[in-house]
Amino acid sequence: MFPKTLLTVVDSEQPADSVKDAIALCGEAGCHLAVLVVGIALPAATTAYGAVPAETWSEEREKGRVAAVEKATEIEAVLKKAGISGDVAPYFSEEGQIADIVGMRARYTDIGLVRHDDGMDPRLAKKILEGLIYQSARPFLYLPKGVKAALKPKRVLVGWNATKESARAVHAALDTLKEAEQVNIVLVDPLASEFGQGEEPGADIAAYLARHDIRVTVDVLASGGRSVSDTLLQHAGDVDAGLLVAGAYGHSRIREFLFGGATRDLLANEQIPVLMSH
Repeated sequence: MFPKTLLTVVDSEQPADSVKDAIALCGEAGCHLAVLVVGIALPAATTAYGAVPAETWSEEREKGRVAAVEKATEIEAVLKKAGISGDVAPYFSEEGQIADIVGMRARYTDIGLVRHDDGMDPRLAKKILEGLIYQSARPFLYLPKGVKAALKPKRVLVGWNATKESARAVHAALDTLKEAEQVNIVLVDPLASEFGQGEEPGADIAAYLARHDIRVTVDVLASGGRSVSDTLLQHAGDVDAGLLVAGAYGHSRIREFLFGGATRDLLANEQIPVLMSH
């Protein structure tokens, strides 16, 4: 189903109009917008010159808390002016708690929105992804900077590798796929086998989507030594896709964070929105 509630997270230091992309998506889908305004609190710590004075630490934390509350009030006014149903919740917490907060709040929504924004604290951006991927049990939409997102694009590309992550992403995108004029199922260097991709890679997922009245084209691509992400992104450009659907983080968390992977590459792309699920 199309989302009834969309979640976005804003840095308490960002301008209130940073929710404009989320507002546009909610206007298109007619859904409720849940906004988290998050400020990162300084933990009680020592510096090269000794311990931070308790009074100074308390003052800084209070300033941060007030800033988050004030930003939430500003965003509420922006939502009201736009005529969008929404709620805004301010949080001011230490960095280690943010992923838990994002994941917990996301469970009461249908989809998260992750925007590439140079104005966001990189620590917060990382924790937002961690919370959505590992703790929310919800899909999320990554939106590159300057790229317009749509929940009903004309052309959709699905990166398929028969994993549970890609299956969840496809299921989350069913309504979007039904509305699309063209859906390309893309398999990169698939291996035919009794299990996994099947004896005829792509046939099973095509049959599944056909039962949902979705007409698809199955594209089997050779990577030619390129990464899976580069292969998908190039093909997305070739077919003029407005959305890429893919599973998120199929490997271990440690491996992905240390060595990268297709997920991190797709979330760094600058050309196309990506709908992901873990």
